[in-house]
Amino acid sequence: MMLFLTSDFTYFLGRFHPVLVHLPIGFLLLAILMEWYQRLKGRNLGHLIGYAWLLGSFGGLVSIISGWWLSDSGLYLESDLFFHRWLGVSLVVLAFIGWWLKKNWERYSVGIQTTINTLVLLLIFIEGHLGGTLTHGPDYLLEYAPSFIKNKLETKEEISKTDFTNQDSIFVYKDLIEPIFMEKCWACHNSVEKRGFLNMEHPDSLILGGENGPVLIAGNASESEVFNRVTLSQKSKKYMPPVGAPLTYSEIRLIDWWIANGADFKMKIEEGEALTPIKSVLAKTYGINTTPKPWYESVKINRADSVLITKLIDKGFSVKKLGEDNNLLDIKYNDQSLTEEKIKSLIDVADHITWLSLAKSNITDDLLNYISQFPNLTRLELERTQLTDAGIKQLSTLRHLESINLYGSNVSENCLQDLSKIPSLKRVYLWHTSVDKNIAKEFISSNPQMEIIF
Repeated sequence: MMLFLTSDFTYFLGRFHPVLVHLPIGFLLLAILMEWYQRLKGRNLGHLIGYAWLLGSFGGLVSIISGWWLSDSGLYLESDLFFHRWLGVSLVVLAFIGWWLKKNWERYSVGIQTTINTLVLLLIFIEGHLGGTLTHGPDYLLEYAPSFIKNKLETKEEISKTDFTNQDSIFVYKDLIEPIFMEKCWACHNSVEKRGFLNMEHPDSLILGGENGPVLIAGNASESEVFNRVTLSQKSKKYMPPVGAPLTYSEIRLIDWWIANGADFKMKIEEGEALTPIKSVLAKTYGINTTPKPWYESVKINRADSVLITKLIDKGFSVKKLGEDNNLLDIKYNDQSLTEEKIKSLIDVADHITWLSLAKSNITDDLLNYISQFPNLTRLELERTQLTDAGIKQLSTLRHLESINLYGSNVSENCLQDLSKIPSLKRVYLWHTSVDKNIAKEFISSNPQMEIIF
């Protein structure tokens, strides 16, 4: 709020506000103390009291002007300044009233003068606290207070924090970029201050830009003024922020990446190649792990019916939950004689099966049709069976299968094309099969996401 003409020189003078403000406070306190002493001892200190009030009043006026210049330097948010600024004005007005009363004390009752003195003292203490809060932060007064005082007076605010453990809830701008702008930019570029006619508090006003046009060019960080200003030499007059801590390397990289990827205000943190340039930043600065998780860690499902589990165990299957908080199942068949009836019994818990081992069993190609109906299957162990390429063809519908073990089976290189239809498949175990290794190597070159182990 530029009430007084401002320039670089006035910003310089404003820096003396913390020094200048203490002098008038001292004069006002001295005036009130001398007045009390005069009443107690009956000594006439009228002229000295009047001079003290006058010096305190004019000193307060000088402090207001310097404080206003300091506030216009952009070091503080307008919302934090409001009460400190206007209570300071009120204090100076009361000080001049106090001086007038002392100058004409015989016209006014002692009660009126005492009221003015009390109000001045009260405002001095309140202003001192508000000024200290602006300088040292809101918790400075109670930081080292005894616990019984702190518990009574400390304000406990419920702060909404983003759950960085749940990537689905993280918005790139709202949760990562905006806090940087809030800390480093909003003091000068807010809805009230608008340095350079730029308001960065809201996405719409940020897109609108400032007096020289747009500051955000989606997809092009090098052409975006909001990025260029924070990457200039700190000696440059155009460097931002002009005061306070500069942006960190991680903050600059994050802003660069966000702009380069379209400066989308609704973008979420999602797994994928786009995150590669900032994976280390997200991990070290925010504790966000962007390494893709296995499908079975993302599935939310109710616990399987215990009656069905018991039936499976009776049929020769061992059944285990994947974890304390994961209701998916790890099922293994412990016998060699696997019938269609036993395979069909798995259908009742098809949604729960994520790891399945039918190794060393007599499973046949046609029975794999039932296995293809398990939507959350991620690991399938079929080693040392008599399965052929015809059976593998039926597994192409398993959209989340990540690993399949065909060691010692009767498959050939013809199964590779069917396995390539499973987009999630990462590992295939094929040792002791008739798969031609040269053909397999050619297949790997065109399917680099898949690892084949011989």
